[in-house]
Amino acid sequence: MLKKILSIKDEVLHNRNEGTFAFILHRLTGLCLTSYIFLHLVVVGSDFIFGRGAFGMLMGSFENPLFKILETCLICVIAFHMINGLRIIIADFLSITRAQRFMFWVVIILCLLVFILTSLVLVLKIL
Repeated sequence: MLKKILSIKDEVLHNRNEGTFAFILHRLTGLCLTSYIFLHLVVVGSDFIFGRGAFGMLMGSFENPLFKILETCLICVIAFHMINGLRIIIADFLSITRAQRFMFWVVIILCLLVFILTSLVLVLKIL
């Protein structure tokens, strides 16, 4: 496992381009989403795990601005992982590897648009 991690580190150090950056971001967003799923299951099952009323108490604690910002970040993580996954599928199945750099920047721009729209909705909801 350590050898695999070190080989990824070497790859990043020697091959600094959009593909490597997309690879790392895709893996990190995948880990974030996996962690979120487990936390989500704990919250949904909190009445069973922690006793009656725990779900309502947890949901009430999620109404503060910090969690609204984290929700916006979660939407951006989902958007990047999904759109980048589509980029990978398109590149693999249509064999258009020469357009990787362009498609990566399209993914970034689309994710920035999702972030801006989500932030606007959050701000309008707060106001």
